[in-house]
Amino acid sequence: MAKPFRRVGAPLAGAVTLCLDRQGDAVTGTVKLADGALFSSTGALPVAEAFGIAVHVANEGGLEIVVIDPKSVWKPSWGVLEG
Repeated sequence: MAKPFRRVGAPLAGAVTLCLDRQGDAVTGTVKLADGALFSSTGALPVAEAFGIAVHVANEGGLEIVVIDPKSVWKPSWGVLEG
């Protein structure tokens, strides 16, 4: 069974953070990754591209993916979002 994703309120150091948003009818995502105390960001991307980057980076680094979703755009088909 796939590991569930965890909802958070802010980016977390030591995790890959997927920030979801809605722009009109389009869902976008931004991937944030901590490098020490600073976070680097991809900027807004189509959600499928952002999700793919987040999964790749998390798998390569053995990191958890956490999700910021203030507009509740998460779809159950993407997996389980806890929190």
